[in-house]
Amino acid sequence: MLKSNELQKVIRMFNDKSTVAKDARVSVETPDGSMWDIQKISLVQNKIIGSRESHRVLIKVCKEIAPPGKVIREL
Repeated sequence: MLKSNELQKVIRMFNDKSTVAKDARVSVETPDGSMWDIQKISLVQNKIIGSRESHRVLIKVCKEIAPPGKVIREL
């Protein structure tokens, strides 16, 4: 499970160290290897009574419009 403050730290690290990262496309890869584009990010309230988290960040994805090509290397 990833918390939003951890996600923020990672994105800030990428953006602070690289000008290329600021303009990089953001995709989500599922366990089966399919790639999805991020369509929307929202803060939503949980409806589950007694849940540990009262809110969560919801990332809505859509099928990838244009494949990004094969990954050359992970930086």
